[in-house]
Amino acid sequence: MLGIPFITTYINRVVKLQTVADSVDWLNYYATSLLLAFFAFAISAKQYFGSPIQCFVPQEFRGGWEKYAENYCFINNMYRIPFDQYDIPNDPTVRDDKLSYYRWVPVVLALQALAFYIPNYIWNMLHKQTAVNPRAIVNEVRKCRETHGNEREKEVETLAMYITETIDEFNPRYQKSFSRNGWNATILYLLIKLLYLINCFGQLFMLDKFLGGDYLTWGFDTLIDVAQGQPWRESEIFPRVILCDFEVRKLANVQNYTVQCVIMMNMINEKLYLFLYCWLLFVGIVTLFNFVYYIVVLCLPYFRTSFILLNVNKSHRSFHDFSRKEFRRFVHDFLRPDGVLLLQFIRQHAGGRVTYDLVNELLRIFKGRYASSIESSPPTLKGFRGENFKNNLAEHAPSTYKVYFIVSLYEICII
Repeated sequence: MLGIPFITTYINRVVKLQTVADSVDWLNYYATSLLLAFFAFAISAKQYFGSPIQCFVPQEFRGGWEKYAENYCFINNMYRIPFDQYDIPNDPTVRDDKLSYYRWVPVVLALQALAFYIPNYIWNMLHKQTAVNPRAIVNEVRKCRETHGNEREKEVETLAMYITETIDEFNPRYQKSFSRNGWNATILYLLIKLLYLINCFGQLFMLDKFLGGDYLTWGFDTLIDVAQGQPWRESEIFPRVILCDFEVRKLANVQNYTVQCVIMMNMINEKLYLFLYCWLLFVGIVTLFNFVYYIVVLCLPYFRTSFILLNVNKSHRSFHDFSRKEFRRFVHDFLRPDGVLLLQFIRQHAGGRVTYDLVNELLRIFKGRYASSIESSPPTLKGFRGENFKNNLAEHAPSTYKVYFIVSLYEICII
């Protein structure tokens, strides 16, 4: 498939799909970044290689004078005077209706695209320094998904042992430093989520200032008019017809001219920024819910326990005779938040089947290595099967049903 070399290189090398990101991250760093980059490319092509402005010039203008007037007006501030207003200030310094943003639209769009990619770049730079290094593990788990039978079991056992050794590195029994406490990848990822959130809503307010201070109210009012079937009205933010003052020197005389110009690009800019208004609101709201979801699942102990419980194959032999205390110890002292985050990535990129097998293998390893030091405290999780599953599930994790609803709704709507 043929493509534009620059765009193809940008997609393949810069904005490529990541294995340690969820769907909302993809929506920010990939979809939105590419969308804004495409808009910047299209607007700049029309603006600098097309005819963004046409001016109605006096009859004495011949040849290059008309082109000169259009180029001059395009690179200098213009102003808008409504046709029903007759008192035009003679002094241009007292006019408060100057327009200059349209020249910078491609540059601002490109900077917006860069801003959406920067959090992902920071994440890719720093997550390798964490004890977990989720990318390498997720890549191996994705390969495991393609295997079957005994080969699959061996791969799962190998991966579980590798994850166990990785987890041991930040187990508090061995290390006391912050980089090994089982929280560093989680905190880093939550900060990246926060950057995405600030970026989304920050860009809305930035565009409001860039376009003159009425963008937020204009976008809302325009959407209401469209929903009510009202005819499209010309906006003061994106005027079609504007005025431009310039001087022409003829020998020793300087003559002043005021010409009326049509900015055809504003018809495109108006639709573009209405779409961006809706898109940024959508991405911002989705990112907000996603951020809250990760805070709840990763930072609240009972939600961590419930999430892992939902990803356990309860018919597997490793789940039998496992006490509640041991299971909580497995989640909070063995996996810790970074381990739960790793399983989040594995579930999203490798599927639930591999996650179930991996969690049960981790349970078996934990039982053999560490559970001997834990005092037995019945009742066990044995009753999680069959008729008594519902009662024991509620007893083990009171918030499990709420978590199941949240996780299921999140996966249906977002993932």
